[in-house]
Amino acid sequence: MPLDMSGLVRLTRREQDALRGKLARMRSDELTGHLCRITREALADGRIITPLALEGLFRQVIRSSLCLQGWRWQDADRAAMAVVGVVLSILQAKRPSWNEGQREWTIERGTLIERTRCANCGKKLEGDQKKFCSVNCASAYNQRLNRLRAANEAFVAKMVTRARL
Repeated sequence: MPLDMSGLVRLTRREQDALRGKLARMRSDELTGHLCRITREALADGRIITPLALEGLFRQVIRSSLCLQGWRWQDADRAAMAVVGVVLSILQAKRPSWNEGQREWTIERGTLIERTRCANCGKKLEGDQKKFCSVNCASAYNQRLNRLRAANEAFVAKMVTRARL
């Protein structure tokens, strides 16, 4: 018994991708090549100093574009993260450790810094105060750093958007 297929709507490739929550191989490869090219040009022109500088922008643009095409946010974010991860791998980008990303890391061991403001609250330092204006500020600053070091990525993102580092 033949089936009547005339009433069915044919989905586009993008709509099929959205339903699967996965980019088609050809589309993914094309996007990866384009992002690599953009990053290499920006590096060569001196607009950025590391391939990691565009990571957040690329991920956000890809994710929002996929969401506008009907993807669920989580699927779009996962796909964007995968594409950007491949781009960074191709470009051989080396992610610094958490400690290397901190302001204090740029200072060589033993180098004294003349601070005029508290590292935690920004209040003017007085007398023999070197980095913090009070024991409370020193404690709060160190506790926040310890929580960040121990946290996972989602928790860190929540902390960073909620509080000033």
